[in-house]
Amino acid sequence: MSRFSFVRVLALACVVVFALGACSSSSSSKAGGGSSGGGGGPSSGGANACPVAALAKAKGPVTITFWHGLNRANEESLQRLVTKFNALQTKVKVDLVNQTGYEEILRKWVGGLGTGDLPELAQMEDTATQQMIDTQSIVPISDCIKADKYDSSDLVDRVVERYTVDGKLYPMPFNVSNPVLFYDKNAFRAASLDPEKPPTTLAEVKAYSAKLKNVGYQTGFGLKLNPWYLEQWASKANTLYVDNENGRKSRATKVQFDGAAGQATFAWMKDMVDSGLARTNPDGGPNGFDNLLGIRSKVQAMTIDSSASLGTISQVFAGGESGGVELGVGAMPGPSGSGGVLVGGGALYMSKKSAPEKIAATWEFVKFLVQADTQATFAAETGYVPIRKSSVKDPVLVAQWAKEPGYKVAYDQLLNGKDDVATAGPVIGDYAGVRDVVRDAETKMLSEGTDPKAALKAAAAAATKVIQDYNARVAP
Repeated sequence: MSRFSFVRVLALACVVVFALGACSSSSSSKAGGGSSGGGGGPSSGGANACPVAALAKAKGPVTITFWHGLNRANEESLQRLVTKFNALQTKVKVDLVNQTGYEEILRKWVGGLGTGDLPELAQMEDTATQQMIDTQSIVPISDCIKADKYDSSDLVDRVVERYTVDGKLYPMPFNVSNPVLFYDKNAFRAASLDPEKPPTTLAEVKAYSAKLKNVGYQTGFGLKLNPWYLEQWASKANTLYVDNENGRKSRATKVQFDGAAGQATFAWMKDMVDSGLARTNPDGGPNGFDNLLGIRSKVQAMTIDSSASLGTISQVFAGGESGGVELGVGAMPGPSGSGGVLVGGGALYMSKKSAPEKIAATWEFVKFLVQADTQATFAAETGYVPIRKSSVKDPVLVAQWAKEPGYKVAYDQLLNGKDDVATAGPVIGDYAGVRDVVRDAETKMLSEGTDPKAALKAAAAAATKVIQDYNARVAP
């Protein structure tokens, strides 16, 4: 199913359930706590919003289904956590199902709105928030927190704010990541660069790349054409990606990424490629990891990718496949500005279509997944950022960060970033559609010679149309 077909499916699903209050239009009210919201709809909010007591009345174990999209080392870590939870108690049994990726999970969820074929819990990318709110098919985590009198004060504030809309925390953050710089320390030594001082700005990436090319590398930098990076660079520059306070005051209606910061990053990408200092690869498909593999094969010595890649990279290198590379990890280089990286990764959505005892059972499992020790173990094994403040004191994570300091980089750069509406991240309906437009613009600019400013301007116009088309279908 194409992205456009998928959005039509969501729109149709909203039409089907509109009379029941689903797919509501935006609200501009500001509820207490968290970010103000742009696309939140009404919530039941009453005593039955999250029936946490229903599990005690259940006869026998309650089985729940959990759809996830992790692979390799990350999936293996999650499997161990599920096995542990199932062994620790007898009231809940979790059936873990790999749906291969976030896009597939969201597509199947939307398809299941009409058939009733929904899991009790689903892991989805940070881009899914507005669409999941619009389906009105989820139990807001805030309702469970209130019903259970659950203490959420230990959760990392910036992570909670990413998924808070109209004062409600909709999914529970789980596997949090952000982009980091991967580089070969041995290559830096060969180029007379300090291996403990990776570049922190885009200008420095260019300068380092020139020196690396001079000592025999084909290029200095592997540039994955991932539209996520434009969002991250906008946040680091402390600029808004979409209007209406990043879609958090009211529903986003147009993009704002084509300002000075966006123009500078597009110009930098084109300059890097045109000067032979960077080679590109797509962000998906069989060549989606060429930027990382290029470091191992010594085609280039630097790239930007998700911190969530660390577990798998470590797994590969531990198998004797490092190719003589000493991997270094640094903060994501970016444009000048006072912002910070966005919260990336995934979060957990609870279906309100489930029976009360299943909702209660799901809540118990969710609480286990975000316990301080669980988050510490998961972060130590994968490179994800722990979402609990107290997790950083857990012996497992303390030991891993001491052994592999690169695993701590994403946590530090997230907490060191500014905490405001720009760094909370955009809330967009057809988020995937906006990314498709940005990706296409980058590809055309770098392969067809389009002027960066013109490419960005065209992308902004097309992305705005994507947003407005979605709003017209889902929130007329």
